[in-house]
Amino acid sequence: MIYVLDEPSAGLHPADAEPLLAVLDQLKSSGNSVFVVEHNMHMVRRADWLVDVGPRAGEDGGEVLYSGPVQGLNEVPGSVTRPFLFPGGTGAAGGNGGAGATAGARREADGWLELRGVSRHNLRNLDASFPLGVLTAVTGVSGSGKSTLVSRVLADVAGAARHARPGAGATPDEPDEDFEEQDQPVSVGHVSGLERIDRLVKVDQKPIGRTPRSNLATYTGLFDAVRKEFAATDAARSRGFGPGRFSFNVAGGRCETCQGEGFVAVELLFLPGSYGRCPECDGARYNPATLEVRYQGRNIAEVLGMTVNTAAGFLAGVPAAARSLQTLQDVGLGYLRLGQPATELSGGEAQRIKLATELQRARRGHTLYLLDEPTTGLHPADVQAPDGAVEPPGGRREHRDRGGTCHGCGGRRRLGDGPGTRWRGRRRHHCRRRRPGRRRPFPQQPHGPYLAAALRSASAGKDQ
Repeated sequence: MIYVLDEPSAGLHPADAEPLLAVLDQLKSSGNSVFVVEHNMHMVRRADWLVDVGPRAGEDGGEVLYSGPVQGLNEVPGSVTRPFLFPGGTGAAGGNGGAGATAGARREADGWLELRGVSRHNLRNLDASFPLGVLTAVTGVSGSGKSTLVSRVLADVAGAARHARPGAGATPDEPDEDFEEQDQPVSVGHVSGLERIDRLVKVDQKPIGRTPRSNLATYTGLFDAVRKEFAATDAARSRGFGPGRFSFNVAGGRCETCQGEGFVAVELLFLPGSYGRCPECDGARYNPATLEVRYQGRNIAEVLGMTVNTAAGFLAGVPAAARSLQTLQDVGLGYLRLGQPATELSGGEAQRIKLATELQRARRGHTLYLLDEPTTGLHPADVQAPDGAVEPPGGRREHRDRGGTCHGCGGRRRLGDGPGTRWRGRRRHHCRRRRPGRRRPFPQQPHGPYLAAALRSASAGKDQ
């Protein structure tokens, strides 16, 4: 039997990864073959055979850089994975299950957000304190209550206070399908520090759209600027084309055969249906008259086919688009195409697109960012990009609070300014806050058995 697993450790605490590895070993010992797509370096080190694909993402990837025993990758200098798998080498290290991640300059808290008597799901009369003006990591084993505390309790409490104040900013709230019917109300005895927060931004891994019509360009808003540039060309004005002509979502400029989707459904007798490239527009989404209009030698379909990195140079003279593209590059999404459908994006890519969309907006006042496991599904090298994106540019102090749940120890070493909050226990137990405090002394503390051991081992450069 052949088993194929796609990132089985995603969303798991290191303590939960060990039982998973034991199960995989049992499958192998029973005479089966196990193929695993994985970013967690601790999992990768346990493999018998390693295939490294790269060297980069998107159009810059697709090559097999190495295939062989794990130790052999240390002899492949072009591998991005190599420095994370072998932290004693020349490259930087860190990320999901990596070791030796480099932490930047630590910031001091400029205030506190305190919750007292919190009860929800497995949280029972819990007290929690979050520092303001820094990046806080909330950690613990799977099911310990991290997401409930941050994504539900903290988001609901801060959101309620935000809506109660005139002029407070917010991101549109999306319905949470997982909690619609069975969700429990939040019970909080006392809250202090909310007056410091002017805006709440919650960034999750839900899709940015459920149809191919949604894509990176439309979600971030940069496509509006692109359409205006096309409408301002002499060719468009002479034909009476406005910005709407260059939208593939409305009649006029789009291909009517595929309704602007670029592909059509193919019905197969007695077989599941599939999709094929539109025979009329060949996937371009637009009709011939629209494609005749060119901006700097490119038509609208060709621009949508550009990667973020390519478009950043092509649209450098369009401030609104350039700002969005730069932010997308900052979060490590330079390899994505502007017109890449939302249905082709991973949860990690969707979350980074949402983060980039928020970061490109003008920020006023004190913003609280909530991220639920932002490193899930990311290679260790990709973890560093979102971290840097939320740092104040040039070291300048800004009123940004960042709170996030996290499982990857490398991400915690890189992310946390401290103080942080760690949890022990699963849903069948009462969730308890084990120790808030600065990140650096934590490996010497006995209160967090899983994280402390992982950080101690990582600090010593061991295999953890």
